[in-house]
Amino acid sequence: FIFIKFLSINSIRIGHFVTDSVHRIVLAKDFPRDGYKLISFEEPTANDYWATFLKRRGNTIIKQWSKHLSYWNIKIPGGKDHMQASSLNNSRDTEGFLEKSSLDLDFQENENEEGKSWLNSKGWHEGEKFVCLIVRDSAYLETHEELGVFNWSYHDYRDSSVEDYLPALDWLTDQGVWVIRMGKVMKNQIKSENKRIIDYAFLEDKSDFLDIWLFANCDLCISTGTGPDAISDVFRRPCLFLNILPLTHIISWSNAMSVPKKLLWRESGKELSLKEYIENTFFMTPKDKKIEIKDLSRDEILTSVKECWRFITNSIEFEQEDRDIQNKFWEILKSEPKSQDFHDWIHPKARVGLSWIKSKDKNFLL
Repeated sequence: FIFIKFLSINSIRIGHFVTDSVHRIVLAKDFPRDGYKLISFEEPTANDYWATFLKRRGNTIIKQWSKHLSYWNIKIPGGKDHMQASSLNNSRDTEGFLEKSSLDLDFQENENEEGKSWLNSKGWHEGEKFVCLIVRDSAYLETHEELGVFNWSYHDYRDSSVEDYLPALDWLTDQGVWVIRMGKVMKNQIKSENKRIIDYAFLEDKSDFLDIWLFANCDLCISTGTGPDAISDVFRRPCLFLNILPLTHIISWSNAMSVPKKLLWRESGKELSLKEYIENTFFMTPKDKKIEIKDLSRDEILTSVKECWRFITNSIEFEQEDRDIQNKFWEILKSEPKSQDFHDWIHPKARVGLSWIKSKDKNFLL
């Protein structure tokens, strides 16, 4: 007899859909564990193309026909014993499976030609670099047919204004880089005449395919920490997370740089120390009256983008002092009870913004 477990991957939110499905493919391929699992996902999904991609690439692991067995299994006595959570550690790759895996996620030749053809139509030429930008606002969750019935306002502290990123975007285009502002549903368009900045979120020719292909092929993903950046992550693209909160949840298993929002004690106006960041930002709400949350300024965003771009293009290297700062940061993050379970494995290029941490009070890391 074989004890079978059913897994139903969360397919409503793109971040979970992409991350959890790839994790399951990686585990089955390179890190098999005990037990037999039948994995499927519910349809319709957050992205029709990704569903097609999985059926093509993961069909030996993800078996869509099993969702019917799973449906009836839960209705019979003892069925719950055969159900397993789809995500690993809340969709976090805490053991570095992706980096250690031999899995090669790729597109068909005609799909790559389609993606490049779309870029060509916007003025891009073969060999030019492009960056994907995703700045979180509440529009998607508020307008989604299924998700919109919930009150997601407790996440609003994670929102940012896309206008604050414009100086950084202009700097990138001055380096010959194209910038594509991503998003399925966004509140505000980018107010810029810069021809190298493409506000894809408001284009009529956007598609589920391009949503995936662009994030999967960009030279850098700049995000505020929201679902679609998971696409760049699983395709092993460098990421820069700006205005990200909570700090406990930053990405530590990838080539990723993180810079959080500023937190200040309202009574004194003093910025929180690193330990106070960790203790007070697991999930913040408007009820947290003692702490003021401030977005990074335009100059701080620009400085962080410059630092990250120079790092991934190998025009900047860490000095010993810089490495010591990074090591101290991870040491504290891994030692605090509220964050230690999220960072079992640290990618060699995972880092916090040096310009951000060096701007702090000398006691910030104590």
